[in-house]
Amino acid sequence: MSAASNVEGRSAGPPRDRAERVRRVLRSVLWLNIGVLVVKITVWGLAHALSVVAEIFHSSLDATNNIFALALARLAALEPDEDHPYGHHKFETLGALALVGVLSVTVFELVQQAIIRLMSGQGPSADVPGIAIALMSFSAVAGFAIARYEARVGRRLASDLLLADAAHTRSDVLTTVAVLAGLVATRFGYPIADPVATILVASIIALTGWQIVRETVPVLVDSRAVDPGRIETLAMTVHGVRSAYGIRSRGRRGDRFAELTIAVDRDLDVQRAHEIADEAERRIAEALGAREVVVHVEPWG
Repeated sequence: MSAASNVEGRSAGPPRDRAERVRRVLRSVLWLNIGVLVVKITVWGLAHALSVVAEIFHSSLDATNNIFALALARLAALEPDEDHPYGHHKFETLGALALVGVLSVTVFELVQQAIIRLMSGQGPSADVPGIAIALMSFSAVAGFAIARYEARVGRRLASDLLLADAAHTRSDVLTTVAVLAGLVATRFGYPIADPVATILVASIIALTGWQIVRETVPVLVDSRAVDPGRIETLAMTVHGVRSAYGIRSRGRRGDRFAELTIAVDRDLDVQRAHEIADEAERRIAEALGAREVVVHVEPWG
């Protein structure tokens, strides 16, 4: 707040039921992922392929991540307090980044085991039952449906946690397809396809992790969220604003914060200056989908 004025405003926060909707989606996805995991364990019992073991490990991470995400979503939903005046929403983003650490361990283990198989020339038996291929195909279709549902709701709620978990589930679908291709190739007498498919699985998981890093790190380090020129333009549309400067913004879509200073005619009374600030913050908050906008007022000239 500038010493020249005691005028500032705050925009309304997001709907209160957002956090509960995020948790509800995560609970649904958890049970669906457990069902897919059971299917893949059944496939391993039929085919005994390394790539299927990799898929089981990957799918078990999906279920574990859902449980972890549920805990983080509950924490992120807490109201602002003395120690966290801007709220706890970054715990969602932090949780999304934490998933990358889990994915990194997965990639290392898969590549290590695949290289051992390639060097030793070992592979699964060519006698891969058709039911194993059918079940793996079903799990791919189920995973695709889960990922689309979670991503759609994640975009609607602007939830980093749901979007990161959906990205992980999408990678699970791609890896399932790779494993499926390896099983089919093995069935036709090419057991080397199993470790090759495993390395492909690991590559897809690594790419997923990199995408999550690119999306979450800017939020955690408070990178600029909106072009200052856009905020300035919005502020200048308000009658009575002579200039706008000192513009800052941070956060992700649906949970953005913005702060700026506007200049108004020095002969305005405090009440009129307050009305102008209120209107400026309202327009900016609506246009940006911001959670909070703070406007300071200085005399023009």
